[in-house]
Order: sequence, then structure tokens, then C-alpha cells
Amino acid sequence: MRAFSILATIATLALSANAASHNKRAISDNVQSCINGLTSADAKLLELKTAVDGFTSAAGYPGATAIHSTEQALEALLKTTNTACCATTTTVTDEEAAAVFGLVGNIVPDITGSLDSIIAKKPDFAAVAFATAIVKTDVKALAGLLKTLDGCLIAVTPEALLESAQAYVATIDAKFATAFSTYGITA
Repeated sequence: MRAFSILATIATLALSANAASHNKRAISDNVQSCINGLTSADAKLLELKTAVDGFTSAAGYPGATAIHSTEQALEALLKTTNTACCATTTTVTDEEAAAVFGLVGNIVPDITGSLDSIIAKKPDFAAVAFATAIVKTDVKALAGLLKTLDGCLIAVTPEALLESAQAYVATIDAKFATAFSTYGITA
């Protein structure tokens, strides 16, 4: 469940890569790599959401596997992003954290919206043989990757921003819990 909070944090970091208002010299190479990874992961997450939103049971198994392929690309990006983000092992500067969490505030709706789409499409997935099993596996895999990322990001968050970071995590965790419950996914 914390995995989607990680995705939110990732997305926030990704948006900071595009935020011209931040002084890039104040952002370390490790944090910038993390931001770049988050940006890419957020873009792929939005691509996945679009695919899920467009899915109908009429698309059948080929439609479900096409969504799965997009999810697999997101997983690959998250693995790379985890490596980049977890390379930072000391508390980041306030400016770095502000850049990251300024973006996280924008990314949380992308994550919750994606989960809402997955939740809403359960009847369509359930109408296609094996589609629900694919979705369950994918959601659980993303949750695990995001949980790792979340742990890495929280570990380097300055004390002043920790409460805000944890609030983002709580928002994502709550939506992830709903998705797990909807699909009968066990942790």
C-alpha cells in the first residue's frame, strides 16, 4: 500500500525535473537522477491510466495483455528509478526536498486517479478470462516497487518536511488499500 505513495513521491520528483524555477546547481546529481526517473515513471503511469480507461471487455485478452505490457514498462522504469533514488543515503537539502515534494503534490492525483481507474474497470477485467489475475499480479508488483521507493525517499527527507511526506504516503496508501480490497489482493 505504501507502494503507491512511492509512486506519488516518484511522480513529484519527476515533475521537479521540469520545474525551471529550481536552481539545478542546488540539486545534487543523485537527486537529479531520481527526479529524472520519477518524471519518466509518471509519464508511463499516465500512459497506463489512459490504457486502463480505454479498456472494455470487448477488447478481450489481447486488450488486457496490451495493458500488461505498458505496466511491465512502468515496472522497468520503477526498478531503474529505485536504483537512482536509493543511491541517496543521507538527508537531502531543504531545497532538494522542496523540489521533490512540490512535485509530489502534483503527482499524488496521478497515482490516485490511476488506482481509481483500475478499481472502476474491475467488472470489465472480470469479464475477460485471466485478465483479473493479470491485474492483481501487476498491482501487487507495483505496490512492492513503490514501497521500496517510498522507504528510500522517506529515509532522506529533512525533518521539517517529514510530516508532509508521510501525509502523501497516507493518501496513496488509502487508495492502494481500496484497490487491494477490490481485487482481493493480499499483501
